[in-house]
Order: sequence, then structure tokens, then C-alpha cells
Amino acid sequence: MPGSAQSILELLVRIPSATGHEQAVAQAFAGRCEAAGLEVDMQEVEPGRPNVIARWMVGRGPRLLLTGHLDTVPVGEGWSRDPFGAEVAGGRLYGRGACDMKGGLAAMLGAILDLRARGAKPAGDVVLAAVVGEEEDSAGTRALIARGVEADWAVLAEPTAMALVVANRGLMNYRLVAKGSSVHASSPELGHNAVTAAARLVLELEALGDGLATRRHRLFGPPNLTVGTIHGGTRPYVVPDRCEVEVDRRVNPGETREQVVDELQAAIARTRAHHPWLEVEVQAGPDYLAFEIPEEHDLIRSMSAAMASAQLPRRIAAWRAASDAGFLVHTAGIPCVLFGPGDIEQGAHRPDEWIDLKDLEVAQRVFERLLLGREQAVEVVDGGVPR
Repeated sequence: MPGSAQSILELLVRIPSATGHEQAVAQAFAGRCEAAGLEVDMQEVEPGRPNVIARWMVGRGPRLLLTGHLDTVPVGEGWSRDPFGAEVAGGRLYGRGACDMKGGLAAMLGAILDLRARGAKPAGDVVLAAVVGEEEDSAGTRALIARGVEADWAVLAEPTAMALVVANRGLMNYRLVAKGSSVHASSPELGHNAVTAAARLVLELEALGDGLATRRHRLFGPPNLTVGTIHGGTRPYVVPDRCEVEVDRRVNPGETREQVVDELQAAIARTRAHHPWLEVEVQAGPDYLAFEIPEEHDLIRSMSAAMASAQLPRRIAAWRAASDAGFLVHTAGIPCVLFGPGDIEQGAHRPDEWIDLKDLEVAQRVFERLLLGREQAVEVVDGGVPR
């Protein structure tokens, strides 16, 4: 059926859409929305990279934002199947992006198209946002928020293996540039060795990471810090004047960007006690904020009711990875949960990426029940249309 989640997913998977090259898949997605009579707006984030915003307005609330990303990671090597073939075998659909996360978008759009075809109406206004750039810097979601998206609740269709994710950790990356002064290695005392200073800074960062073990979160345990790279120097006979250290800091709900930076600056200050000449430039990369939604929140209750109506046992979970949800919660003030078909650990970012088609179908039913609202959803358990 052209409106089913599977047919939509087949269409999307067959269109390559690595980050930075999303225009073709965005146009295809928008075309399905327009054909169903939705109000569609293509909002360019960068030239040739549009977010697709589709609206189903009924003039009442709560307004629900359904969202996910159109871009994928590159194909990479090691595939035994066509990464853009949307091949179906053994109850799975294979292809780059099938799991992360074109499947979630297909389930959301499939739910909307099915309800419209049956003459049903949602409990409140619906905004469906298919965004670009999530795999690199979340440019699409940032642009969506900057342009004033409004909603009372949001669901992000990441591949959660059909669990209802009510919290995820955040991610902050930093490049620390240690600066010294170069001289010939025959007289090193005349210069300042940036690599030596950076090595001591790494030890201070390691001690900082060890100290995070005392800050345990009820869902995630302690936050963590990883020194991922270190680069410095040009030749062995030149005292290096520059060394870069890259740090990955995973943050728990309740931690702030300011707190993380203050801790880094304290580690730099301790290093400077041994190297008073040291200058360190702190360069921040894109940050992903942690979030947590109380389980008694109305959004959780509505999602739980939708899952029950679709005969899906409710599983509450938390993600140790980051997502775009933190931007929606903290920047836009929109309560958000994660829910979608596909298993990010088993199916995503690997050769022969796949999604279970049964989960895709069930996810579409869950989104249908959520759109109808708790009262209407009860009436469609046996497939009827609310009157």
C-alpha cells in the first residue's frame, strides 16, 4: 500500500542521503506529505539542505510534534546487500538509514496517511518535522527551533527497539589547544614545550574523569570524560609550540555546560602550576544536552496508553547516547520522549543495516493511537474509525 510505513521506508532508503546531501530525500518525503493534503513547508537550513515541515491542523490542542532526521551516516564498506536496494528478506528491510532513522519517520508519516485515508482526525494539531544534519551537528533541529517551532509535546522517532525512552545523556566535545614557543631541540631550555605541558594536562583530565565516579545518576550512573586524541609537534628536532587535545564529556541530566567548562578550566589551572607560561585555548564543539522527563508527565501517560492500545507492552528506558531531544526540551521548552522501531545497537551504523518490519508496523499503530488521543484510541483497538 502506498501509504504504509513499509512503502514509505522503501522510497526513503532508495534515495542516498548522507549528511550534507539530503535534498532529494527531503523532496520525496515532502511529496508524500503533499499528496496526502498536508500543509508542507520546505525550510532551507543551508543551500540544498531543507527541513520538511508538514502540518495537520485541526484547531485544537495539545499540539504534537513528531520528528526525526533524514540524513544518514556514509555507507562505508563490508556490505553484502545493496545499501540503497531496500531489500526485504526474513522479515527485515535492509539499507542505509533503514534503522537510523528513516524507519521512524516512515512509521510517523504512515500513521498520518492511514488516519487521513480512514477519515479520522487527531486529538490536536500535528506537526511532522523531517530534519537534516543530525548525524554531524544537528543543524536541522537547531534551525527548526531557531525558526520558532511550537508544540506542547514532542516524540523523536530514534530507533529505541520499541522502548519508551524518557531520558538520555548529553555530549559535549572540546578541543584544548596548548600553546608554547618553538626553538631548536639543541637548546630546549630556551623554549616552552607544548607537548610536555599537554601531557600533564591529560593526566589532570584523567584525574578529573576519575573524580566523576562519585556523581551517580539514578538511571545512568556517573558521567564520564574521555581524552580521545592528542596531536602536537612537527619534527623531533623542534621544540613544539602547539599541541591539541580533544575531550569527549558525557553529561547526565542536571549537569550544565558552565559546570563542565569550569571543571576544564580548573584542570588547566592545575597544569599551569607546573608550567606557568602555558596558554590553553578552549574550543567548544556542538553540544547535546541531557534531558529527563518525569514518568508521571502527561506525555508519558499518553504514550503509554497508545502503546497499550497497540498491544505493545510498555518498557520505560533511558539512553546512554545523546540525541536531538535535549535541544527540544531545553532550548524550545517542549517536553520530549524517544520512541521508534529499530535497534540502534544491533541494526544501525553498520554494514547491512536493517529494521524489523513487524516493529515498523507496530510503531505505526502506536503513532496512530497517540495522534487520536487516549479517549479516541480506545475506540480503534479493533480497527474501527472514531465517530
